[in-house]
Amino acid sequence: MPAFFVGGAMKTALTKIKVGVAADSGTGGLSRSRFAWSLRVVLALFFFSLIFLFVDVGELTALLLRLDLGSISVLALLTVVMIWVSCLKWQVFLRAFGHEVPVLRLMRLYTVGYFFNTFFPSFVGGDVARSYHLGSGLGSQKDAAVSTFLERFTGLLAMSMLSLVFVLFGSAETKGVELAVWLVAAASGLLAAICFIRSFRQWVNYMLERIFAASPLNRFVRIPLGFLVKLDSMLGEGRVLRSVFPQAMFLSLLFHFLTVVNTFAAAWAIGWAEPSLSGLFVVVPLILIVTMVPITPGGLGVQEGAFLFFLKRCGATETQGLGVGLVLRAKVVCVAMVGGLLWLGLQKQVRHEVCPDS
Repeated sequence: MPAFFVGGAMKTALTKIKVGVAADSGTGGLSRSRFAWSLRVVLALFFFSLIFLFVDVGELTALLLRLDLGSISVLALLTVVMIWVSCLKWQVFLRAFGHEVPVLRLMRLYTVGYFFNTFFPSFVGGDVARSYHLGSGLGSQKDAAVSTFLERFTGLLAMSMLSLVFVLFGSAETKGVELAVWLVAAASGLLAAICFIRSFRQWVNYMLERIFAASPLNRFVRIPLGFLVKLDSMLGEGRVLRSVFPQAMFLSLLFHFLTVVNTFAAAWAIGWAEPSLSGLFVVVPLILIVTMVPITPGGLGVQEGAFLFFLKRCGATETQGLGVGLVLRAKVVCVAMVGGLLWLGLQKQVRHEVCPDS
């Protein structure tokens, strides 16, 4: 079997995330999924082209040419540290389930996730890939899936809480996006309560069943109801998870501190000599939240536009804001390519274990 292909379960999972709608089946569902994927690609190209209308291409080229080996090395080192911190948090949740996995193995799987998030249609593709490979080694896909979900979700929760704090303090950088921040924070808080408080999770399930039992909307509510039932079976009482929650949130906040340093380093690398560090603490969580909206594959065009829009509030020119976004995009693509090589190595290892004589 060629190294690019994966095992049956993984192949099925990736097929589902590739079309973007796991519940779709049949020719009609596949056609709709292909249309949705094509539309997202068109939107990505449109957004990516549109943002160049706001900058001087010659000036942008000059900024990008300022990158040197020293700045590239700093950005590479920061990437390794950021992945390490994320994997420490992942390891915290795995230990809560009774699994001890070396952090270097988790870092390899996390980097593989970059490959799928960057080059596959779905934003969650990387999470499915790293969860599957981890679960194969643990002998428990359930524990792998829950720990991966919680590692991702606590990061979103930390981002939304940070953004909300800055809105409450009336930061100028959040003007015009207050409502979006409130909505994301409310949704994150609700999901946190559902994850970590079983009685609340069961109450939400009960209320949804009661309210929509005889409603024409019942078939649409089956999806969140099924999610709640599955979540309840996976998380159980949640006491152990609540005990590690403070540690996980500390690591999430540390990660977001590093994303600010990462953005500062990218700004410095292209010659933006005086980026406001305090301003970056406000806008970087907002940029990351905007990037998570699944409008385009990998947030292409959306992420760069968010950097242009928000960094301007920190004193950057449009060209400097886009330059920072492009540098960080290039860095992600480089990490994703490393992840692809690591994934090929994983596939070779799996084939050798299945067919040791091949």
